[in-house]
Amino acid sequence: MARYIVCSSHMKASKTKGDFPEIFYNYIANDSNIGWHYSLTADREQAYIFDEFEWKDAEFIAGCWGMQIKELN
Repeated sequence: MARYIVCSSHMKASKTKGDFPEIFYNYIANDSNIGWHYSLTADREQAYIFDEFEWKDAEFIAGCWGMQIKELN
């Protein structure tokens, strides 16, 4: 059974010239009540894991928040 997370990412330029930029992720949090309210977290361990039967919900949320759906391995 496939499992998914809904996330977005953004980069912040390094203050040191020549260093790679930092990449920050936001995830739909596991304390969200899907269908009623959503919250975000930067902690991957606190991300809501969508099961295969919740694909439509994940797709709707990703579309509303401008996020991506990533499949977990």
